[in-house]
Amino acid sequence: MNAIGNLQCLVTQGFRGVPMHDDVGDLDALMYVRHWPSGVVDVVIVYSHEEAFAYRASGLDPRLPLLNASARVLWRQAGHPDAVTTAALGLGLRSS
Repeated sequence: MNAIGNLQCLVTQGFRGVPMHDDVGDLDALMYVRHWPSGVVDVVIVYSHEEAFAYRASGLDPRLPLLNASARVLWRQAGHPDAVTTAALGLGLRSS
């Protein structure tokens, strides 16, 4: 499956998609986030057709912005969106 199909699967697994804009309002990236009740969060950020980043972190408060939080990264992957989104799907529905 390609990144577009994988992103659709992420949504069916509980991720919420949020567009991220730069200072002038242009689309900068797509961010997909899934919060677990245990304080674990899974994040997938697609920057372009060639670049994406994903991570799973713990110790987060879902009421606070992700960028302002202190957390421990449990898993991460960077690279082409096809590979990164496939790896994020591999995390499945288990939280750490």
